[in-house]
Amino acid sequence: MNGLSRQRKYSQSIAMTRWGTLVIIGAYVIGLFVTGITDAQVLGDVSVAGIGLLIVGILSSLSVPQVWRLGPTKRQWWIAGLIGLVAASYCVVRTPQPATNDISRFAAGQEKRVVGTVVQMPQTSRNGKGQFFLTARSVRGSGNKSSIEAPRRVSGKLYVSAPLSPSQKLYPGELIELRGRIEAVDSAQNGFGEYLSRKGCFASFRANWIEFLPDQAPPKWALWKLRARIVAAQDRWLGEPAGNLISAMTLGRKAVDLPYEIRDSFIDAGLAHTLAASGFHVSLLLALVLGSLKTRPPKTQATVGGLALLFYVGLTGLQPSVVRASVMGVGAMVGLATQQKVKPLGGLLMAAVLILLFNPTWIWDVGFQLSVVATLGLILTVSRLTKYLDWMPTTIATLLAVPIAAYLWTIPLQLLYFQRLPVYSIFLNALATPLVILISLGGFVSAIAAIILPVLGSAIATNLYAPIHILIWLVNTFNKLPFSSIEISGVKGWHVILSYGVYAAISIWLWRKEKQLIMDESIAFVL
Repeated sequence: MNGLSRQRKYSQSIAMTRWGTLVIIGAYVIGLFVTGITDAQVLGDVSVAGIGLLIVGILSSLSVPQVWRLGPTKRQWWIAGLIGLVAASYCVVRTPQPATNDISRFAAGQEKRVVGTVVQMPQTSRNGKGQFFLTARSVRGSGNKSSIEAPRRVSGKLYVSAPLSPSQKLYPGELIELRGRIEAVDSAQNGFGEYLSRKGCFASFRANWIEFLPDQAPPKWALWKLRARIVAAQDRWLGEPAGNLISAMTLGRKAVDLPYEIRDSFIDAGLAHTLAASGFHVSLLLALVLGSLKTRPPKTQATVGGLALLFYVGLTGLQPSVVRASVMGVGAMVGLATQQKVKPLGGLLMAAVLILLFNPTWIWDVGFQLSVVATLGLILTVSRLTKYLDWMPTTIATLLAVPIAAYLWTIPLQLLYFQRLPVYSIFLNALATPLVILISLGGFVSAIAAIILPVLGSAIATNLYAPIHILIWLVNTFNKLPFSSIEISGVKGWHVILSYGVYAAISIWLWRKEKQLIMDESIAFVL
């Protein structure tokens, strides 16, 4: 019995350590989130919301351990409160603010000429204009006296809306001059203004003229050129929208100028995740790389897999959801090289914290939030759902369990950001998953071939003609069904927090129930 008692104490110690670590990590994430309530500061850079978290941590240290004896210790609650304060203050400090010479300071009614550098490949807006970000360098008036007016040096980014035809000729890093009107962005208003301000952009620019400055030539090599090469190859014989859709399912829609009607139809049907490069795409890429190197030593597989992830992150344009999945993938490669098992939940938490340490403002990126929550749902829920569906064939049970888990865990965020809930999403995802896997794998193979020889990439992409058109037909058919989506407005941030609080409570209750069952079985076996 003494051995059993020591085992109990050891298990209790391990549980307290795990819960304490989880609470401390959660305090960092919550500390970033509370800056959305208020970004007020005292004593310089100390967050007011962070002070509130510190008080919560102190109060929890005095009360919670008395009720939850296997939970975090008093010291761990203190540390969690302090971490919450540091996280909130850190997020406020790292939140972009306009400099004294920011281009937004020159927003006025009169027309301006702005010289700057293109940040990214332009895309087509809903109103048929070209849209892109520009890093401003100088500004001057555009009136009759503009020829003798000295340009003023400025900083900051502009969100530019310009005529489509000349915009399509631009490339990242190109120096251009624009003529048009500068408008200030209202960062306090929810929606597009808030989105721009979080990206460090505090002004928009309606350009009516683009002037290409002389003595410039595109670089001989750049990741954006490889991206354009892949998109052109996959679009060559498939045409729009099929070619662009394959590229979006390979590189993510942010890296491809995908028509809005296709984008909206996939979002309405509940298949938006197929267009967002994330964990699904990273998993397929690693499966492709490791499958081709299965005869090689584990260290070689891990090295090549890690390099492939690094290249893919750059190719997709450093999207937060891809970075999150790739960091987890790198952790898996380290485990492969060292022959150690990596726990998915621990890997997800570590990846999220590392990314948010690098850039805390990514906590507000919708793609990052959906990616983390969906992955968490898969880790915590799929195995349990599969057990409940054990009366079905294993393949069908898995095809249903994965979309059900992702759907349930992303409902609060979908309602917050899109105000609608796809009714047939689970069934459609189950039907579409084999097609999505086939198209994405084919897209990866086509992309690799297009980098080497564009014509070969185009030839491989043509084999996806039937799957991609079947997928488009499925999406359009389900969107035409009655009650295909339910519009729900009025969802606020606190609704989302409360919902995930309930999710967490249910998950913890189920976990403790399973642990207790295992412990009871172990005790019965010993006795």
